[in-house]
Amino acid sequence: MAIQLGNKVAGGFQQFVDLLLTKTPLFTVVVALITFVCGILNIFLPVTSFFGLSVTNITLFRFHTLNTYPLVHHGFLTFLFGLAGIFFLMPRFERRYGTLCTIAMFFGFLEAIPGIAFLIACYVSKSDTVFVGISGWTFSLLTMYLMNLFYDLHPKVLALPQLVRMVLAIAAPMLILPFDFSESVVLHITAVILSIIFSLAYIDILVPRAGFLVWVETKLSRVVDAIPNYISVTEAAYYQGDALPLHDLGSNSAGIV
Repeated sequence: MAIQLGNKVAGGFQQFVDLLLTKTPLFTVVVALITFVCGILNIFLPVTSFFGLSVTNITLFRFHTLNTYPLVHHGFLTFLFGLAGIFFLMPRFERRYGTLCTIAMFFGFLEAIPGIAFLIACYVSKSDTVFVGISGWTFSLLTMYLMNLFYDLHPKVLALPQLVRMVLAIAAPMLILPFDFSESVVLHITAVILSIIFSLAYIDILVPRAGFLVWVETKLSRVVDAIPNYISVTEAAYYQGDALPLHDLGSNSAGIV
């Protein structure tokens, strides 16, 4: 019995690894691996204090923390829940926009603007809270899902008026207040509001132009072609339902209910 159970567990783990390596888009896999490695290193080294976002780190010119804070976590449960959200939602985003565009956005305005809002809140309240974790990305992706950015919202949820879905998205960060009553709620709410505005295509100017991304991928074609699970801009354009032309890839206004 024990041997059979062990074989089932081993088989299930092997299937998970195969799925991870052959089906999951590149950016999602890399984020998961980096997060896992940082979690292991945090046991032996002060990873969160060096890579976490705080006013002190910024005053020490550790500007890299504006990009690294989602990759480190304080606890195992937050790591587990955050990673589950990323595995469920990030692949959809990456398939829609392509790997390179996803990297540019999630290590760009979708991460930096909420981070700056958090720093302002900490400065005003004279707090030196260190924020780490992938929860900001998770709230962003959940908001985009509620706004039907991925075109596969559940019919019952889709039946709700758009305003109701916006309110639900903004209210979601409030649910974690009993567990984490700090300036982090400012980061979460900013991430949600920014994602709503993005889903409504009001800040498309911040999205990297498809022509430029295609040019970069063409110049690096040998490298790009050799990377498994990399989703090019062209593939992303055809993934968007109606095979949108490349020059329209930067706009996400189509299909938003």
